[in-house]
Amino acid sequence: MGVGEIRQGLEAATGYTVTLTLTVEDARALWAAAADRALAAPGTTLADVLDTIGPREDPSIADCIAMLTAPAALPGCALDAYEVAEAGDELPPMRIIQLPTQPILRAAHA
Repeated sequence: MGVGEIRQGLEAATGYTVTLTLTVEDARALWAAAADRALAAPGTTLADVLDTIGPREDPSIADCIAMLTAPAALPGCALDAYEVAEAGDELPPMRIIQLPTQPILRAAHA
């Protein structure tokens, strides 16, 4: 399959949906991992962490999950939506990440 064939296949696609469903088995472990991720950001204080994900004793589970699962930038893609919701909420749980495709640039050959 050549670059031209790949490019043609991508032009037909308009977006993608990625779904992640999980069960929290240890809220304290989840909080600790989210707190570590938050504190790794320059200038973040423990007060910032507590404001964002709550205390270890009463964590905001959705915010902890969001801290750990928020997608990083993907080359050639634009993130349209990112949601974290508890199962049974009005919003679907962690649904709809649509990533429009971008044309592949052809390499210049000498």
